[in-house]
Amino acid sequence: MTASPDPLSPVSCLLTFRLRNDVAIEDFGGRSLVLLAGALELREINAAARRLAGLLDGKRTVADIAAETGMPVGPVAAALLEMEQQGVVRRVVNWSKERREPMSEARYLADPDVSFRTEGDDGGLLYNAETDTLEVINPVAVEIWKHLSAPHTRAEVAAHLAEVCEGAAPEQVERDVAEFLDGMVQKGFIGVVEEPA
Repeated sequence: MTASPDPLSPVSCLLTFRLRNDVAIEDFGGRSLVLLAGALELREINAAARRLAGLLDGKRTVADIAAETGMPVGPVAAALLEMEQQGVVRRVVNWSKERREPMSEARYLADPDVSFRTEGDDGGLLYNAETDTLEVINPVAVEIWKHLSAPHTRAEVAAHLAEVCEGAAPEQVERDVAEFLDGMVQKGFIGVVEEPA
């Protein structure tokens, strides 16, 4: 699996997050359950993660949240990046659904407003309410989709997939990833993260 951003880097401290649209949190005493509605999954989070989730408004940076909670920046960033990988929160970024060149260094992100549901071992379903489009994806595409809960380059996606799909030819993985990403950007399911000026 590719490495997550360093939680202590200056870039990580400036990230902003918000809860995903298809997430609901219910508190039960000292415990909290997260419903990932699109994936039909329940997850338990600890009190610290619940406290962080309650502060996410898409405007406060990781550094702001750390200052407000009195927690060190590194653990706050690490917790939010982990919750991003789990599909609970999403990074607030400027992104485009338009194709741009060169695409090799572009960072891709699954559209957080697209509903996703796994279909057992058969793959999954994506539904884009904005375009009223349904897409059936195979198990390998599901792995890519889940990995793109955080922004990644084509090379990072291919490296992750090569690690998960042992024995796959690297050249074929790279071609398949490029084809999938290009198609999903064109269909509006995946966007390209725009770097700040």
